[in-house]
Amino acid sequence: MVRTSKPVVCPSVFSGIEVIVNQETPHHQDPGASPSFDDLLVSLSKANQAILYLPDLGAELGYPPGTMVYIAGKVLEHRVPG
Repeated sequence: MVRTSKPVVCPSVFSGIEVIVNQETPHHQDPGASPSFDDLLVSLSKANQAILYLPDLGAELGYPPGTMVYIAGKVLEHRVPG
């Protein structure tokens, strides 16, 4: 344990964090994101073999546990079905 009288500041390159747990996500774009920034999507399951759909690109990507994908979430529509 570290004890200090000064506040600890942890700078981050991220402007926000959203956690979605064991949920499907319908087609959407991220309204609060910046069009020039990428969103990091991470699959952290032990058993789920999900598919990430990017209809604007006509792409269906395997989204197994441990996958990390950067997308422009405000620009590209995306979803992960249940």
